[in-house]
Amino acid sequence: MVRDCAVLAINGVDGLTTLKAFVVLNVGSTGSEETTLQLQDYVKGRLLPHKYPRIVTYVSELPKTGSGKIDRQSLLKSQ
Repeated sequence: MVRDCAVLAINGVDGLTTLKAFVVLNVGSTGSEETTLQLQDYVKGRLLPHKYPRIVTYVSELPKTGSGKIDRQSLLKSQ
């Protein structure tokens, strides 16, 4: 279902640090509340419960640096 993703720690509206996932879906998959819950459940089954992303944002592409790595600074600016 997921083609690419990046997870960043951000400051939430309550001042606490939380995890936000930027997800690029495969063709044919749609970013819905149901998809978000499926992805969160998948991660919860593989990581400790407090490590799953509380916020999931669907994007068409992740920004890349000149060397092809995910440009996390651009993602932080875009939120």
